[in-house]
Amino acid sequence: MQTLLARRDFLKSSAALCAAPLLLTSDASLAAASKHITIIKGPHSANEVKYEDEIIADFKKKQPDVDVTFTTYDWANMNPQLTAAFASGSPPDVLYLVDLIYPGFAKRGLLHDMTQLVAEPGWQSERAAIEPFAWNLAKSTQGLWGVPVLGAVYNIFVNLDLLDAAGVTGTWQRSYDDMLAAGKKLTKGDTYGISFRTRVADFAFWDWFPYIHNAGADILNADWSGNGLAGAEPAMQFIIDVHTAGVTPKIGSVDWQGQFDLFKAGKIAIYHGEAPQISDLLAKPPGFKWDVASAPPGPKAQTVMGNFGIMCIAEASTQKEAAWEFIKHWASGPEVGRFASEVNLQVVRSDIVGELYRDAPPMKKVQSEFVPRVRGVQPHPKILQMLQSIWPVAEQAYIGGMTGAQAIAEMSKIIDGLI
Repeated sequence: MQTLLARRDFLKSSAALCAAPLLLTSDASLAAASKHITIIKGPHSANEVKYEDEIIADFKKKQPDVDVTFTTYDWANMNPQLTAAFASGSPPDVLYLVDLIYPGFAKRGLLHDMTQLVAEPGWQSERAAIEPFAWNLAKSTQGLWGVPVLGAVYNIFVNLDLLDAAGVTGTWQRSYDDMLAAGKKLTKGDTYGISFRTRVADFAFWDWFPYIHNAGADILNADWSGNGLAGAEPAMQFIIDVHTAGVTPKIGSVDWQGQFDLFKAGKIAIYHGEAPQISDLLAKPPGFKWDVASAPPGPKAQTVMGNFGIMCIAEASTQKEAAWEFIKHWASGPEVGRFASEVNLQVVRSDIVGELYRDAPPMKKVQSEFVPRVRGVQPHPKILQMLQSIWPVAEQAYIGGMTGAQAIAEMSKIIDGLI
């Protein structure tokens, strides 16, 4: 889960990426000797250092003998920077890694299995406060690789004035057919009814995932032995129909940022975006009423897409005790809640939802109503490669080059080949 502006470069750099349990001692023994740890994380704000300093200062009050150095990686160069750090033999002790990336490092044995750490008796109330879906995104069959802390949720933005004028406010979200019908009513002149991301460089698969998940499908099957796209054919056909119906900007004519600009200008009625953009709309209100929504329900579910970051420990770290204490602190309700509010992201803790975003109702709606319905990416070591590899098929299908059934069949072959 990285900043919006770094996504394109991140995908380019990511294309090249393809221990014994630790038993900790008490806080008293940890404080018996001076410790020093380093944390590395991509910035979610221009004020990242300031916000991290707040977290570290609070930690020092509890652990005065542990010094913490905060460093950042550049989202666009995250893979080479982290790979070089691991290759040095002395990587940062604590690493903030996103769900598309950490599985590759875990498979190479570079991350510490935290299964026994999170089972620490005194931490169970904290563990229980983190949503089960988030824990599922942080583990594989080989281990648990981090503590989930933050997420970016991919919601839909709607122009309520346009919906009201077209008489579809209460109907567009009932079903896929109703959504497409609404899109046709809303498309007039230079105003479009619906928009989706279409290009891999814009992370277009985030907009695609809810419809696939709503069909009960996924990239991989339950045991990850093959593709899991069976049943997604009608969902794929729906998205193709949206693009071939003339209710979206012409494919390739407007990138995702351009679509957001059109939404803010009142020229797109139903726009697939993500929650961090809410802060932009609140800071500079457009000249219309708007709200956040999720995709209509499918035959199996009504899900929301999100991708998340977890706090990991390097297997090579010599300060795993201190690293674990710092992760527990960073992931605690007061710290992660304050940070999420500062950078406009969602938390995965259920116990602090009522305290967050009191002055930002759309953010609160995403946090309280959408996050519980999130179904994220499967943390397979090749998940990003799979998504990048199947997306040219989606691009071809979106312009009418194949049917939904043909596209899913081709995607399935590609995924099976990569497995």
